[in-house]
Amino acid sequence: MSDARCRAFVVTVYVAGADGRLRPRMPSEGVCARSDERPCRLGVHHRRPRATGPRFPLTVARCRTHRQAFTLYPPGHVPYGRVAVAPRAPDGGAVQVARARPLEAYRATLFEAALDAAEGSAWHREHEGATAHWWPTQHRSLAVATRLLGLADEVPARHREQVAELLGVERLCVHEAARSIRAAPGYRARGRAVCRVLAAVPPGRFVPERLLECGTLAGLWGAPLRWLPESRTLRRRPFRGAGTHPAQRPP
Repeated sequence: MSDARCRAFVVTVYVAGADGRLRPRMPSEGVCARSDERPCRLGVHHRRPRATGPRFPLTVARCRTHRQAFTLYPPGHVPYGRVAVAPRAPDGGAVQVARARPLEAYRATLFEAALDAAEGSAWHREHEGATAHWWPTQHRSLAVATRLLGLADEVPARHREQVAELLGVERLCVHEAARSIRAAPGYRARGRAVCRVLAAVPPGRFVPERLLECGTLAGLWGAPLRWLPESRTLRRRPFRGAGTHPAQRPP
């Protein structure tokens, strides 16, 4: 991962103002907060339009104390991300879907490729007009998703156990999903394995944060720092470990 991609980044909610524009809840600390003993002094540097990712202008903050600028990302998004990693509204609210199909919340996220693959729906090899659903894109997204969830073949067993801990699922679930890919590495099997793990994640307010932590563990992006307006703190990880127990240690 490049130096730019391994940097910590700030996540905060975006809410609509009186004019309908989405603006962030401004933190009082930035990624530079712990570089020395001086307090941060943050202001808005500019707003950056986005054609991908959140699809609305993101605010770039600047710390006058440390002379450092950084982008404020909405929940579920990461630097350089073309789509969300996790389903969450800009204000932090959950994405509402039918109770019978909870994984549909992952539409329009990185995991949409896996949802379609699990159903045997291959993305376009040829298509008239614009589309984001190309076959190579589906394969790239599946590769990132399997790496993020610890399912890629090169991932060691200890890493998979850390993923299970972060997501609050049984270790055996992650190990068996990885084994299913080794047994049949086609796109359908990879999609089903990813969906199997996602379906096992218990619902809760910190699901996006848990998925972002898995990506940090996998080296896909830097450490997310979440701004908590209620306590006015910038937290490295706003949730506790799940304390999962292995139902059975895999051979």
